[in-house]
Amino acid sequence: MSDDAAAIIRPFGKKSYDFIMTPPEQDARYTMLIGAVRSSKTFAADVKTIVQYSRYEVPGKRFIAGISKETVHRNMLLDIMAIAGRDNFSYNMSSGEFWLFGKQYFVIGARDEAAYKKILGSTVGVFIGDEIVEFPKSFLSQVWMRMSPEGARFLGTSNVGSPFCYLKSEVIDSPEFAADLNVIPYSLDDNPNISQKSKNAIIASQAGVFRQRYIDSIWCVASGAIYRSAWDPVLNVVDKLPDSVTGSMHNRQKAPDKYYACDVGVDHPQVTLEFIDTGDIIYISREDFWDSRTEQKQRTDGEYAIALEEFGGKQGRVIVPPEAASYRAELQQRGFWVVNANNAVSEGIATVSSLMLRRKLVVVGSTCPHLLKEIPSYAWDSRAAKAGEDAPVKMNDDAVDALRYGLHGVVPQWRVTGAQW
Repeated sequence: MSDDAAAIIRPFGKKSYDFIMTPPEQDARYTMLIGAVRSSKTFAADVKTIVQYSRYEVPGKRFIAGISKETVHRNMLLDIMAIAGRDNFSYNMSSGEFWLFGKQYFVIGARDEAAYKKILGSTVGVFIGDEIVEFPKSFLSQVWMRMSPEGARFLGTSNVGSPFCYLKSEVIDSPEFAADLNVIPYSLDDNPNISQKSKNAIIASQAGVFRQRYIDSIWCVASGAIYRSAWDPVLNVVDKLPDSVTGSMHNRQKAPDKYYACDVGVDHPQVTLEFIDTGDIIYISREDFWDSRTEQKQRTDGEYAIALEEFGGKQGRVIVPPEAASYRAELQQRGFWVVNANNAVSEGIATVSSLMLRRKLVVVGSTCPHLLKEIPSYAWDSRAAKAGEDAPVKMNDDAVDALRYGLHGVVPQWRVTGAQW
């Protein structure tokens, strides 16, 4: 065993051990590990891929899918590579071609409705999916249809979601899948490598719909004010930055991390937030808000870039949503340090909610008036919920979108939940 593998491998819970050691020939056609966060679902799937699927012979192509190729790489491949050892895999991140112990896999992103095109024309022998509750019906339906070989296997991991989503209402609850489907429920107690202290921290970091889904594994509808259970207008707000933070900003060795996140507007306001991360508490210290409708003037990318520079944006990295290509190019041309935002909506909202609930996110109210107005009114879209989707109402959400961009994928997960593992 390599040093990297030795650092990763830990004792398995009985549920994971039994699943890993069962040969694919004895698995159901469709196997799903579904339940709480940090319960070892994905890691069990990683090890199953190495131990079992690497020697499982079945016709057809092999796929590993996630919300994006980047999330597959981060959530699955890094551990698989470390355990397998450098001589036993190769990965081309651009093409998504992944070889493991002589078996060829194709890594693909499967979040949007166009994802099904990535497997058109393919015969599917092995499909491994991470966070499958996020996959659209068009994609999963295409996978089922193409699993024509005898012995084809589907393995998926996921937290729970809306009871109206496709995975729950038309697959897990469907009698048509019952004979070929094995859903293995996971809870935090199924992971023997998390201390009780860390479990308590994870549980305490979740509230409302996120507590019901991520901890209690209840398929429930997201409704009402999004941050209702996490936001406290007293505990999460200060009038000004504490003197200790202001003073440390002039100390090069101990200065907090200052950076910016933008929600880019064309037919809606453009907002930039300034983040000051002390390593413990993250302060939203200032906002720059421009509403072209109110101002009766639409700014160009260049004018927004000038405004950002005046706001202080060259003092740290600037996080911009990936779809804002022209604005990103303008900033890069002007010498800004630009980083693509992780714009996963429901996961990002969960990150913000957890940091709020743990009082690790604090807004300077006197200099962030629009953000303060948007946070309590930010609500789930009831029409989307009926279709099984988690989506916020797209109204008065520009500052809270910038808030999400500046936190999700930026703050490490152990800081989001307060748990060590």
